[in-house]
Amino acid sequence: MTKHAWVLPLQWLWLFSLLLVSLVILWDQGLLQVMFATDNTYLCPFMVALFLLTCLHCGYRSLFLAQQIQVLVAWPQRHPHKTADSLIFGYLQELQALPQPQDKQLTAELLGEALRGQHQVGWFITGLLIKLGLLGTVVGFVMMLGSMTELSSLDIAQVQTLMQQMTQGMKIALNTTIIGLVASSLLGLQYLILDRTADQILIAAIQASQLPLATETLEANTNPEVADGTV
Repeated sequence: MTKHAWVLPLQWLWLFSLLLVSLVILWDQGLLQVMFATDNTYLCPFMVALFLLTCLHCGYRSLFLAQQIQVLVAWPQRHPHKTADSLIFGYLQELQALPQPQDKQLTAELLGEALRGQHQVGWFITGLLIKLGLLGTVVGFVMMLGSMTELSSLDIAQVQTLMQQMTQGMKIALNTTIIGLVASSLLGLQYLILDRTADQILIAAIQASQLPLATETLEANTNPEVADGTV
């Protein structure tokens, strides 16, 4: 993990680029225009915009985690330009300085919360997209059933109007459901990868805090008395 710090941002960039290309193709084919034009509840464009903004948040978090991985790589050598102003640097110092295992466990839990805390917002939006899709389904069926109550006779014009209203309600129900399911699945995949990476960083940080620094190892190797424990 520590040898490939920028793999995570590159993976996100590849996925986000693929999503943008797919949206451009759908727009070029006219599918998105039809979805937005037939949705008078504005749920479809709102869900798409919310999905794209949350994807950008995933990109920001991937960059943040990549920076923490770089700090872990530089930790044994204590490179100041690589470890300064970093979240995990302070936690590594605390983990190495604390003598009691209970204190180390508490600090590790705080570090894990700091690494994964902002992901909870993303998981909330992931669930919200599903709920918005279900809301659109309910609204669409309500529009379908509501249009049937306006039918007073079997006149051809009224039947045609009824069919148009029912079709519009069905489109809203299906479009919001599809967007909600696809968007929530893609967001869930991204945040699952982010959570997994945060867990790996936490494990690596605990292991790194138990390793001696490079300067201490060098002094022990060059000073026989220190290495033998006589001083």
